Amino acid sequence: MWIKRFFGESLYRRLILYFTLLMMIPIITAGSLIYRASDVRISDSALRLAAQVVEKDCESVAQVLNAMQSTANYVTADLEVQSILQETSFWEDTCDGTRIAALNARLQQLSKMHPEIDGIYLCFDNGKIARSRYYNIRQGYEQVRMSTEQYWSIRNHEDIQWMVSEEGSFVVDNMNNPVLGAARLMPLGKNGKSCGIVVVEVRQTYLNKVMRGDLGQRGVKYLQFERQGILLHEAEAGEQVIESAILRLKENAQQEKSKTFILRDRIILSNFLPIAGWRVVGIVFKSELRDESQSVFTIFLFITLLTFFINVVLSRFLADFELQPIRKIQNYIRKVEKGNFGYPLSPDRLDEIGDLAVSTQEMSVRIGELIETLKMEQERMRTAEFKALQAQINPHFLYNSLDSINWLIRRGDGEKASKMISALTTFFRIGLSKGHDVIPLQEELEHIRSYLAIQKIRYESQFEYLIYSSDEIHNCLVPKLMLQPLVENALYHGIKPCERKGMLIIQALLIDGHIEIEVLDNGAGMDGDTLNALREAILHTGQNKTNSYGVVNVNDRIQILAGTEYGLSFTSEQGTGTSVKIILPATQKGD
Repeated sequence: MWIKRFFGESLYRRLILYFTLLMMIPIITAGSLIYRASDVRISDSALRLAAQVVEKDCESVAQVLNAMQSTANYVTADLEVQSILQETSFWEDTCDGTRIAALNARLQQLSKMHPEIDGIYLCFDNGKIARSRYYNIRQGYEQVRMSTEQYWSIRNHEDIQWMVSEEGSFVVDNMNNPVLGAARLMPLGKNGKSCGIVVVEVRQTYLNKVMRGDLGQRGVKYLQFERQGILLHEAEAGEQVIESAILRLKENAQQEKSKTFILRDRIILSNFLPIAGWRVVGIVFKSELRDESQSVFTIFLFITLLTFFINVVLSRFLADFELQPIRKIQNYIRKVEKGNFGYPLSPDRLDEIGDLAVSTQEMSVRIGELIETLKMEQERMRTAEFKALQAQINPHFLYNSLDSINWLIRRGDGEKASKMISALTTFFRIGLSKGHDVIPLQEELEHIRSYLAIQKIRYESQFEYLIYSSDEIHNCLVPKLMLQPLVENALYHGIKPCERKGMLIIQALLIDGHIEIEVLDNGAGMDGDTLNALREAILHTGQNKTNSYGVVNVNDRIQILAGTEYGLSFTSEQGTGTSVKIILPATQKGD
């Protein structure tokens, strides 16, 4: 996963992540809890405020409705109005209008008692109308907004009847301003019989002013009358919103003073007015209740982002401060890896990282000392191992040489025995080489000539030999006693088993900057299994090394002195012969 790899490859990035998490987790947790608590409180407070707004509007509307009802009742009981109505001349068709004017004046006086009243009208059975306003009277009941049935319904009942008109006044031409009307019968005090009706009107615009409480940008308020539907709702309010509220209120028709319905995205607040079943309804949207919460959330988000930015900057600074000495130790270790064990490292602090710097430097010095000691020990071991391997060759060759001399003496050939002893003396003189492990190639070739001279005396008729070398490599240093085991194997395992006279060739050349010495015979050769066993023996992977002791010994000495990239290689074909190649570095004396 790339996130794991991104942070897993850098301590610097992990420190920034840790600092960020340690700072941001408490802030986000505390902020979330504070926001949640404030959101609940703000929403509850907003809801309570909305309920108070609806309740206050309900009280204001109730005052207006009470004023309309009390005005209608007061007009019916007013003595001056009753005095005018009780005059017989008022009901005659020849009435000159003086009494109507008097009624108009009295109604104007009564309307001034309640400024919220838009108009007071008296409508009589004989078609006469008195009014408190100077609007023109609609001609005939056909022009009056109320129907004849509505008029007589009011005329025949004593209780207040409420009417709603969206097209203007019920009695006069008030320029089509919507009104709310309260009407009741008008009795005569003389005989108690009804003679008409009283209509008190209030403009709906005034009710809108009364219901001035704010329920939010999308909030809706309206008056709902049980028998005549709704009025005074805002024009921009969605019909669906109001219809769902009406349906919910009808489903819960209890006449409680206040009722709250919580829906999925809105809240319906309802306050009941006992006056004729009026109800003030407010609809509040939940999203607007949380406007203040959204402001709190915006502030919290801004603070979180600002804190995160500050944290990143501060975390990078702290991470750099903490990692600076560690990077210094890291660079120091890289120098130690390259072998600079004595490089100084001064601690910048006295804390745990400073102790680590001191310990790292002490460790590097100690490692350097141990490596030097190990090198000396390895060198001593390599020398001791080389001398042990070399010492193992000398008894083996001496046994073979003495056996040959013994054979000559027993045969009575003293001259050849003398030559063999002289050759053996030269052989051992060169082999001792004053204790040196490596000798010039020229001496090693002289050494093998002595050896072959000895073997030629023993096997004169069985082989011939030829030694060739380039002059440019005569002074190159090679392990001593290197060729004798190889030549011995060529004689005893290659040429001697053959019935024909054999040929042994030794040549030393400089090829590609390396010394390449080849020991070649035309003897019996080896089959594939024997050749593979020999190759495994010099690699120390074979199971039986006894028969290849001398060859393995030579290869090991070469690799101890020169390295594992040098040594022996074999090619052989059964019945044809064997070739042994020695690869050595071309190192001259003094290099």
